[in-house]
Amino acid sequence: MTDRLTQLQVCLDQLVEQFNATVNYVNTNSEPGLLDEDPSSVSNLAANAPIPGVQQQPSQGSGGGSNKQTNAGNSVSNQPSAKAEAESNFENTINELSTDIILKSRQITMLIDSLPGIGVSPESQLNMVEDLAKQLEEVEKERIKKIEEKDKLLKWCESLIVEVATGISESRE
Repeated sequence: MTDRLTQLQVCLDQLVEQFNATVNYVNTNSEPGLLDEDPSSVSNLAANAPIPGVQQQPSQGSGGGSNKQTNAGNSVSNQPSAKAEAESNFENTINELSTDIILKSRQITMLIDSLPGIGVSPESQLNMVEDLAKQLEEVEKERIKKIEEKDKLLKWCESLIVEVATGISESRE
C-alpha cells in the first residue's frame, strides 16, 4: 500500500507541476485579454500598456529606397501567416498540455481506485482491523514463548559447557 501511496503522491506532484507549466505557458504566450467589457477603460489600457524597459518593434515607414519598401512589403505580407502559425502552434501546445493533464488525472483516479479499502464498508474495515489485532496478539504470545524457550536452551547449553569445562579441568589435574 505504501508503494501506491508514494505513487499517488508523485502523480499529484507531477499534476501540480503540469498545471503550473500550463498556466505559465498561457501567461507568457497568449494574447492579453480584456479585463472588463469596455476596451477603452483605464484597467484595459493599463494592462495593454508597453512594459518599461522592453523595446517595441519599430514600424517601418515608407521613406527610403526601393529595397526598404520591398523588405517592408515582405515583412507585412509574412506577418499574418506568421501570426496564424503562432496561433496554430499555441493551440496545438494547449491541446497537448490539456491532454497531459487529463491523462495524469486519470492515472491518479486509477491509483485511488486501487487503494485497499476503497468500496469497503467502515464496519468491515473495523472487523478486519480487529482480526489483525487478534492475530498480532497471538503472534506476540508465540514470540514470547519462543524467547523463553531460547533462554532455557541457552541456560542448558551454558550448563553443558560448564560441565565439559569442569570435566576437562578435573581430568588434567
